[in-house]
Amino acid sequence: MRPPAAPRQPRRQPEPETPAPRTPAARGATSGARGERSGARGSTSGAGGSTSGAGGRGRAPADAEARAGEPRQRPGAQAPAPAARTSPAGDQPRTGRALARPPFVPTGAQLPDRPQGAASTAVSTGLAARLAEKAAADRRLLLRRLGIAVAVVAFLAGLTWAVLFSPLLALDGERIQIDGVGGHVDAAQVRAAVEPEIGTPLLRVDTAGVADRVASVTAVESAQVARSWPHGLTVTVVPREPVASAPAEGGWVLLDDQGVQVTTVPEAPADLPEVTVPLSTSAETAPALDAVLTVLGSLPTDLLGQVAEAGASSAEHVTLKLADGATVQWGSAEENELKAEVLLVLRQQPAGVYDVSVPRSPTTSG
Repeated sequence: MRPPAAPRQPRRQPEPETPAPRTPAARGATSGARGERSGARGSTSGAGGSTSGAGGRGRAPADAEARAGEPRQRPGAQAPAPAARTSPAGDQPRTGRALARPPFVPTGAQLPDRPQGAASTAVSTGLAARLAEKAAADRRLLLRRLGIAVAVVAFLAGLTWAVLFSPLLALDGERIQIDGVGGHVDAAQVRAAVEPEIGTPLLRVDTAGVADRVASVTAVESAQVARSWPHGLTVTVVPREPVASAPAEGGWVLLDDQGVQVTTVPEAPADLPEVTVPLSTSAETAPALDAVLTVLGSLPTDLLGQVAEAGASSAEHVTLKLADGATVQWGSAEENELKAEVLLVLRQQPAGVYDVSVPRSPTTSG
């Protein structure tokens, strides 16, 4: 009897590996191995047929003989990897896969040398270009700023010239407006005080100086001057108001409450009282004259119209003579408003003398 056949070892599936490039030698070896396996399968088939004719008892020895031609494999050993298939060229991998693989570079192979300094040259060229562009941008920005500065300076210089030196905004003599003249104020004298400024740029006109020159006119108490752009001036005059008249050589002198001789007229105005105090600046008469004029300047218009004469022996003894012949003992030039109110009340009772020198204790007589 034949010994029993050795049990068949299960085949292990080889682990997938990346196929190596196929070479002509590998293809020849693969073809030889395939031929040997085909012969072994043919002999196994013949033995199987004879065994079948004998009733199947000789199948196991026939299989053993068929396997004898194959290389035996140790238990647990890994099956050899199938030889890689290569293209006819032998140096290019097969194409047609989903993803292209990079070309195989053998271990130890040297890559072609890159030109020395190529990378540094590219970096240097890019940096130089950026620096040149930044320098050009800085120059453009500087030129733009300089242009703006020059334009602003030119504009300010032109504006300064036009306002301060050019005739574009000069004072025009036809645009001088004088308000408040009339009565005893001569408009020609006021205009003569303004005319020196004609032709001067309006911003350079000394309005304070013009106002002082206008106020120097005798009949003017004060004046205000304002610019009227672009070519005019407005002069506002406050005239002096006469409160009394006094005889003088060649006529009558009109006096205001400050003793200024406003003007001279040939006849005494009927609505102004006559001052009997001599018009002198001596130490005796000047205080008396000032007191009389101060009292007359404080009287209301309706009461001043009733005064015919005013005189004083001293600054503390002012006397008023009314148009109806009554006399008013005024006293000093103090509390004039209160004395005027008291006199208006007393005038409601006819009397020859009204004494208001002490306004809180007035008296009447005659």
